[in-house]
Amino acid sequence: MKLVSFGCSFIAGNDLADDSRPTTIKTLYNPSLSTWPALISKRVGFEYSSRALAGIGNLRILESIIEESATATDSFFVIGWSWIDRFDYTIVDDIWKTLRPTVDTPEADQYYRNLHSQYRDKLTSLIHIRSAIDLLQQKNIPFVMTYMDELIFETKWHCNPAIVELQDYIRPYLTTFDGNSFLDWSKKLGFPISKNLHPLEAAHAAAADLIFPTIKSKLIAINC
Repeated sequence: MKLVSFGCSFIAGNDLADDSRPTTIKTLYNPSLSTWPALISKRVGFEYSSRALAGIGNLRILESIIEESATATDSFFVIGWSWIDRFDYTIVDDIWKTLRPTVDTPEADQYYRNLHSQYRDKLTSLIHIRSAIDLLQQKNIPFVMTYMDELIFETKWHCNPAIVELQDYIRPYLTTFDGNSFLDWSKKLGFPISKNLHPLEAAHAAAADLIFPTIKSKLIAINC
């Protein structure tokens, strides 16, 4: 069986000792083997591959899930949803780019100044997550999902019945780190974190211990 991971830098393994990105974007073909999904894969004796890429948003993550699921056989998916304010778009020949509020470019300035809204961020990310859940259930691909952005479940602002409906739908399928995102959990427990805010090896090892029972229970359910 194969464990396939999806997400942004926190799943790709940025700033870990075996992070061997040749550029600012991590190659799909040489993932870190020190991330918590990779450690769990090793623990259960699965082949490991990763579709995670640094800096991407949730549309790009969804696209990679759909693409991988088209040919997946005997696979277990681990998905880490990214921050909702990242905006993925394509240019010529399906070349992807992502706008992020932390990156100062003319395109990002135009988007976040004139087009961006938190309501759209929440709505589209919730739709992406629900789409992935429905697809994987339809294809009988077991999965574990986590998320980085607490705004996914925020209800005080920019919220209406459509948002609440989607939040209620996806909530049972989202796994947390003792009620926190991976980054917040790592901070609370005092694990070393890089200057780029990526939890390092100790945090990933502890996260693997924490999430392993959830994945084990799903594997047991498959074999029953």
